[in-house]
Amino acid sequence: MRRTGFLGLSVIVLAAFGAIGAGHASESVSGQPRILSGDTLVVGGRVVGLYGVAAPGLKQTCLNAKGHGYACGAHSAKALAAHLKDATVTCQIRETDSYGRALSVCHRDKEDLSAWMAEKGLAMAERNRRAAYVGAETVAWGKRLGLWAGSFEDPTERPRTSYLKASTVADAQPEAH
Repeated sequence: MRRTGFLGLSVIVLAAFGAIGAGHASESVSGQPRILSGDTLVVGGRVVGLYGVAAPGLKQTCLNAKGHGYACGAHSAKALAAHLKDATVTCQIRETDSYGRALSVCHRDKEDLSAWMAEKGLAMAERNRRAAYVGAETVAWGKRLGLWAGSFEDPTERPRTSYLKASTVADAQPEAH
């Protein structure tokens, strides 16, 4: 058995509580969000990814309950934009992903946006590293809401574009009625 000194034990304990590797554990941003996709926003000038969920990409298509194709990625983004309207969002940054997004738990008032997206079937819980929203996703699955009403490709496995460049901003604002 390998022995760990005090420093090594401290590193293990801090990592277990998310204090190491997160890089931004106590940082937060707030403001009116600009929606880039169903799981990515700009808040307070930062590109923020919703922690623990993955929505379809903007160009992704899915099949609805009747087997007809629809733009599920754009639908997910527009639903989030419509839900937030002119709201102020506060995001607690957990870590930065390899695409440059500050993965964050974001709230509108007391509502967790990742949970809302999963409960509506607009995003899937990321089971591989962050299983926090599996219960919320199960609600949507049980009611056959959103993505779960038809068939779709798993958005947790989709390739992404780097958000380190300002040119990757996409317009996903809701259409005026």
